[in-house]
Amino acid sequence: MSHTSLSTRRQIANNPDTPAATLTALAADRDYGVRWRVAANPNTPPAALSILATDTDDLVREHVAYNRNTPTEALTQLAVDDDTCVRGNVAGNPHTPPTVLTTLAADTYEDVHWRVAANPNTPSATLTTLAANADGYTCQRVAENPNTPTDTIQALATDTNTHVAQAAATTGRTNCLNRYADTLHGNDRDHALALINAGFTGWPHELATLLANQRTITMTRNTTHSQHTQPHHN
Repeated sequence: MSHTSLSTRRQIANNPDTPAATLTALAADRDYGVRWRVAANPNTPPAALSILATDTDDLVREHVAYNRNTPTEALTQLAVDDDTCVRGNVAGNPHTPPTVLTTLAADTYEDVHWRVAANPNTPSATLTTLAANADGYTCQRVAENPNTPTDTIQALATDTNTHVAQAAATTGRTNCLNRYADTLHGNDRDHALALINAGFTGWPHELATLLANQRTITMTRNTTHSQHTQPHHN
C-alpha cells in the first residue's frame, strides 16, 4: 500500500471492517497516525498488536494497551511502560491477568489505581489493599467491583467520604445499607431521606425506610429525654 495516500491509509486503518491481513501490513506503516489507528482497531490480530506494543510512539502503545485483542504477553510488557497512560490502559483492559493487576495496584499514579479497582479481573485481596490505601475515587470503584469481599464493602459503607459510603451502600451486600444509614445523623439524614423520597438519587428505597425508622427512634428518645428533664414546680 506504499502508493496509497496517507489520508486513505488512515481511513483504512480506522475501519473496523478492514481485513486482518491488511491491518497487519499497515502496522508497519511509517506514519504514526496509521499505526495508532491500527492499534485501536478491534479487528487487528494479536500478532500485529504484539509488534505494535514495542512501537516508539506513546500513542500507539496506549491504544495497544487498550485493545481487547492484545495478547497477555504484550499486556504484561506494557504494564511497566514509562508512559502513565499506557499503564493506565493496561490496568483498564479486562484481559489483563490478575497478577499484573496486582502489580499495577502499587503504581505511583492514582489514575492507574482506579482502573485496577474497576477491572473485573482484579483479585479480592488486591481490592482490599486498595480500599485501605487509595483515594476516594478509587475506593468508589473498589466498592462497585463484584470481586470485593463483603467485609471490605461493609467497612467502606461507613467511610467518611460520602461518595464511597454511598457506593458501598448500594451494592446490595449484607448489612451495608444498615451501616451506611447508621453514619447519617440529623440534617444529613433528613436531607438524604428527602432526596430519596423525591426520587433524586439512585439509592434503594429501603434506605428511606431505614432512615425514617432511625428518625422516629431519635425523635422518641428526644421526647423521652425532654420529659425526664422538665423542671418540677411545687
